[in-house]
Amino acid sequence: MHSKQKFRIELPYILKLLKIIDDGENGKNALKEESGAGENKVVTFIEWLKYLEAIEVKDGEISLTKLGEFYLKVKESHDYIEPLMLYHLARNPELEKKDGHYYFAEILNEYLSTKISDFDNKVSQESIKKTLLDFGADSKYPEFIVSTTKIIADSELGFGKMGLLEEVEGDKKNPTYEIHSYWVEPLVGAYIIYDLWKDGQTAMPINSIINDKYNLGRIFLMDQDAIIETLEEIKALGLIDINLTAGLNQVVKSSKYTKEDILEMMIKNS
Repeated sequence: MHSKQKFRIELPYILKLLKIIDDGENGKNALKEESGAGENKVVTFIEWLKYLEAIEVKDGEISLTKLGEFYLKVKESHDYIEPLMLYHLARNPELEKKDGHYYFAEILNEYLSTKISDFDNKVSQESIKKTLLDFGADSKYPEFIVSTTKIIADSELGFGKMGLLEEVEGDKKNPTYEIHSYWVEPLVGAYIIYDLWKDGQTAMPINSIINDKYNLGRIFLMDQDAIIETLEEIKALGLIDINLTAGLNQVVKSSKYTKEDILEMMIKNS
C-alpha cells in the first residue's frame, strides 16, 4: 500500500505521463523510458493516475479515459484542471484508508473544513499531523501527511494556485498555513454535482452540497453563501434547476446534458 505514496503527486509529471500515453506508449516500461524516471516512480504515478480517473489499465496496457483526455486538453487552465484533480483525490471513500487518496480526503473534508467552519483560519503542520493520526492515519508514515499538506500548498508542483493553504510562517519543520475557501468555476461545480448524482436520484438537497463529505462545501471549504451563488451561476448555464418552494431547497440536474458534455464545455472555454 505505502509504495503508492512513496512519491508525492506532481501535476507537471502527471501531465507528462498523460502526454506520453496519448502519443501511443501504453506500457510501464515505455513510460519509464520516455519519462526518464525509475520503475518505482512510474508505478507510483500509475496509481495516482488511477485515483484521478485519468487512465484505464487492462492486460498491462494503459489508455486514457475521457477525463484523462480532458486533463491534457485543458492543462493550461488551472481553474479547471486543479480543482477537478483535487476533487478526485479527495473523494472515493470506498478505497482503502492507507491509499494515497486518504490523506487528501481527510485533510480537506475533515480537518480543514472543520477549522474554517469554526472561524479558525490558521493551522500548523504539526496540528494537521496530530489530527490525522487521531483520525486513523498510519502512525508509521507521518511523512505522508506532511507531503500531502505541502502539495496542497505548492503552486509549482501541486494545487497552490487554488490558495486553499497559504504558508505564512517559514518554519521548515512546522510551517503555519492560512486556510482559504476556493470558489469553483460554475462548470467545475456542475461537473461535480453530476458526478456525485446517484442512479435513480431525482434531486440533491442544497444542504448536502454544502455539508456532505466529498461534496463542494467540504472539499473546497465553501460556505453557504458561496455555494448558493455558485448554484445560481450553474443554473444560468441551464445545467441545473433550483427548487426553493415549500422549503425543498434542492437542485435538479438537466436531462439534456451529461458530465462528459460539461467537460466539453470546459474544453471550449479553456
